Amino acid sequence: MTALESRYRRVLRLLPAGYRAEREEEMVSAFLDGAGPAADDARPRWSEIASVAALALRLRLDGPRGRAVRLTALIGLAFQAAMSCVYLAQTLGVHGFLPYPPGELPVGEPASAERLWHVARDLSSIVWIISYAALVWGRPRVAKATALLGLLGYVPTSPESLAPVIAVVALLAGYHRDVPAHRFPRWLAAVPLAAGAVLFLVITLLTWAMTTSNDSPQWPGPWAWVWSWLPPSGLFSLALLAACAGYVVTHLAAPRRRSPSVPLALAILTVPVAVARLSYLSPAADQVTETLNAVTVVQAVVLVLSGALLARLSAAAE
Repeated sequence: MTALESRYRRVLRLLPAGYRAEREEEMVSAFLDGAGPAADDARPRWSEIASVAALALRLRLDGPRGRAVRLTALIGLAFQAAMSCVYLAQTLGVHGFLPYPPGELPVGEPASAERLWHVARDLSSIVWIISYAALVWGRPRVAKATALLGLLGYVPTSPESLAPVIAVVALLAGYHRDVPAHRFPRWLAAVPLAAGAVLFLVITLLTWAMTTSNDSPQWPGPWAWVWSWLPPSGLFSLALLAACAGYVVTHLAAPRRRSPSVPLALAILTVPVAVARLSYLSPAADQVTETLNAVTVVQAVVLVLSGALLARLSAAAE
């Protein structure tokens, strides 16, 4: 065996053992024929390594694991679409098109380039809605392109970027050329819009309530327990915990509806959301900060425990 053949065989170890047992000799022969008369110190080309790695990823994301990754993308994009509806409504409220609590003014003078730039930036979150709708309607290529555009609106070091990054990675990895296009019921595209409208209403009411109670001597009082749930990762943690509780009830009450992919997808998403929540911890020692830190730690701990439980239920359902 030449050194080049040995190196090709090491690259092929990326493939699942069953597939490698059937195709390894054929693939090694093809690679060596393509290399031609090569020196003993020749190495596999990067394009060949990349093609083997891509094949290994497609093969390993088959069956329940592949469905779990695709469901991770769907859930992640759905949440981003719902939050985009909230952001768009808030932008319209700031500019006077929708009722919104006072306190935030539009940036720049009317009709100025600065105002137009900020409005365009605020409206750019619509790409998440387009990405989710495209995925629901069986257009994964459009979903990938618009989701990648959506990531441009996040600061790379922002803790809130973790969940959308995971969703986009799952989208890119789960929807490859070997996966046939799948269309969901069209009404599913409207779910984030309805959820976003409800979230906007709730956040608006909470903002009004906090604004009116700001002059109270007991301020912030009970509101300190609410703030940790209002950032996007706080809202996502609430949604994941509700979904986890709903799946556990379904798992216990309806054994026929058990699925290895649904709990695994939820478990995957608990990781970035828990990390994002922990990034909000503050070293300040005042009572309000201690309350916020306590709620944040509880959120992260419950998310981690829920993720572990979901992973176990997924393994049991296989």
